[in-house]
Amino acid sequence: MKLIIYRKDTGYWQTDYHVHGRRSRKQLPFTKLSQRIEARAFAKELYIKELRGELFEECKITFKEMAEIYLRDKSLREKSKKYRLNILYKFIGNVCLNDITYLDYEAIKKHLRKDRGIKNQSINHYLADIGGILNLAKKQRIIKDFPPVVMLDKESSREVNNLTKEQLEQIYAVLPDYLKDPFEFSWRTGLRRSNLVGLKRKHLKLREDGKYKLNFKAEEMKIGIPFEHICTQEETEIIDRNVSLEHEHIFRRPKVNGAKTNHLGDFKKAINTAREKCGFYWTWHWLRHTCATQYALNGVQEQVMNKLMAWSPKSRMAGNYSHVRDEEYLAELRSRLADLRHAYDTKKNIKQIS
Repeated sequence: MKLIIYRKDTGYWQTDYHVHGRRSRKQLPFTKLSQRIEARAFAKELYIKELRGELFEECKITFKEMAEIYLRDKSLREKSKKYRLNILYKFIGNVCLNDITYLDYEAIKKHLRKDRGIKNQSINHYLADIGGILNLAKKQRIIKDFPPVVMLDKESSREVNNLTKEQLEQIYAVLPDYLKDPFEFSWRTGLRRSNLVGLKRKHLKLREDGKYKLNFKAEEMKIGIPFEHICTQEETEIIDRNVSLEHEHIFRRPKVNGAKTNHLGDFKKAINTAREKCGFYWTWHWLRHTCATQYALNGVQEQVMNKLMAWSPKSRMAGNYSHVRDEEYLAELRSRLADLRHAYDTKKNIKQIS
């Protein structure tokens, strides 16, 4: 009995043995010829388990098929979940559950980290999807077990700052013309970038006072809850300058390689250029942070902020801005106390003179 054999054509070790009159061939999670000892020990363990009847019959269900079973009882509310699954299908969609190894995990991580530039926190969402699907297969006794899915360490949180009025004016001055109105609309409304880029005529409803109301469906929002935004006069004027019966999207990039487009597209290069011209770092997400900060400074309560910023009703995000409100209150209080102290000292000096 050979037990293991190295396949030079595919570059991996595989098992090759007979148990109870049946031949077993399985791919092992070892790709180097020098890993003979590790591969043999791994295959020996498989052989003993199968000999004792501890291994299930060979699973013929693919990861994609199991994912469909998993989603029957799960809500596909998150638009990003469907996007993540489509990427996972490219790697292990047609792979049988028993054949999934940690090498598949590593290939997915490498693709997401190096090819797509995704942070560890986001990669963990993909790994959680894999773990959830394989766990269900294990509970339903479709597979005996699977390689453990190890989450990546979270990276340091991204820097988020509030932009001052002067900084907003600096950025606005150096942006290309097609991004000026979207830029102003973003820091005024606090809309997420995805909602801004996807803003269409179907989202608009003209109120009796002549101002627009934006209506987004649940599947268009990150929290999975319908969202309404009532525009101010300034925001209404921005929409009026950009809305067109010829185009579905409100904000558009006029030309890309000479061809007209009907959406903003990806404007990362424009942001990088604007950073260089401004001389300081900023991100588009800071516009949303700036809007939330202004709400906090104006004394907007947390539950109201959750509605205005399209956060979940149970979200504690508004609490992150409470220090801003407290800081302004304390500054104003100390200023009033200083004025009172100055008035008291003045009266005291007058009495001493008299």
